[in-house]
Amino acid sequence: MNKEGYLTFKVFEPSELPNLRKHFRETCKNFPEFLEVTDEEYVLGGFGALGNPASFHNYFTRYVRFMVFKTVKKLLEKDLKGKYIQGLFDRMLIRPSGRFPTKESWHRDITPGLKETSFVFGGWVNLDDENNHFSCVPETQTFQKESGFVKLKDQEIIGKKIKIEPGHGILFHQSLIHEVLPNKLNHTSYRIFHGFHISEKKENIFEYSKFIEDQGVPPLPSGQTPPMYAKLHWVNWADKLELFSRKIKPECLEVKAKEDQSLAQLFIDL
Repeated sequence: MNKEGYLTFKVFEPSELPNLRKHFRETCKNFPEFLEVTDEEYVLGGFGALGNPASFHNYFTRYVRFMVFKTVKKLLEKDLKGKYIQGLFDRMLIRPSGRFPTKESWHRDITPGLKETSFVFGGWVNLDDENNHFSCVPETQTFQKESGFVKLKDQEIIGKKIKIEPGHGILFHQSLIHEVLPNKLNHTSYRIFHGFHISEKKENIFEYSKFIEDQGVPPLPSGQTPPMYAKLHWVNWADKLELFSRKIKPECLEVKAKEDQSLAQLFIDL
């Protein structure tokens, strides 16, 4: 971790994964924001990371985060002796078979307001029966004054694919240069993302109490609010937004009208 900027670790036995995926699906089916969903599409876009409030606060996600927290704490306790570790909220991901994310530029994910003596780790747990892969440039972790999704300027970058076996997780410095791989899979993929803030003093990088009390959508470790759809959906695929909105309970919808449309349509902006 200190040298290359990442490590992989075991969280669950392969024999546990079918039951975990079952609980994952049951949790999604019971989301209070949704009406019946038959296609496993709980968010628009090929990436598949969820953004509805219940996806952050359900018992299943809390259980997986707790198991990861225990594992990571034990792995790092020697290197982090005398420091404090805060578990951060992050997303569930369900990517239906045949879907794939858009390729993203090489980038870093940087938490706003992060002190030079602190750092944040990100990553996810692979709940599939097949390997996942993480594409990064080892040994590029460094303190950054910028924050959020920090794209790199056009340059030749040679990355490395890191294998994440079934039931394993990956942990990496969020400042590590990495990318999203646009791989199309022939199976539905399940992940739980995680984040950890390491600091010299007992202080929170995010104050979560209001989000927990209100059961609201917390910020991602890099500071952004997780979206339910991309800006381009509103611009280019309003029909998909309208169809997707029919899965959502009326009290969770917001009315928006496009300037070039005569009738207002319902769209989601959770």
